[in-house]
Amino acid sequence: MPRDKSKVALAIKALICISLGNRGPTLEWKTSHLVFGFSAAAIASYAFFSCPRINNESAIMLTIFNFLFVSVTFPLNGTLVRKSALLLIGNVIGLSWNYLFSALAHVVAYYFGESANTLYMILSPFANLIWIVSYWSVCLTVLSKSENRKTED
Repeated sequence: MPRDKSKVALAIKALICISLGNRGPTLEWKTSHLVFGFSAAAIASYAFFSCPRINNESAIMLTIFNFLFVSVTFPLNGTLVRKSALLLIGNVIGLSWNYLFSALAHVVAYYFGESANTLYMILSPFANLIWIVSYWSVCLTVLSKSENRKTED
């Protein structure tokens, strides 16, 4: 028995809406927000890689963070200014986190020898994962609260 393609498409669209937190039957993609976000992420990535004070590991991690953050949060509801501010704050937190973690690794390597660098190489991705997931959850909460305030007004 042939299925009606429009009903299947509508059901898939509804599932995507529900998984993203939208309760309506339509899904509005904020393409202008996505274009701006990816442009800002590309410019920031270029700045990270061209700055001599930022090591390559931090630049790679922040580039991955920027593109994942834009692809996850920019299609959601919320103002472009709020999303851009959250992206900027995330980059500042990421730079600070990597600078402090790198400084700690240098101190540990100075006192315990070069074998501590192996520990740094193993723990660094997990430490970055901790702050990225925590920051994403806070950002998603901030964006969902802004949507709830709109519906309550």
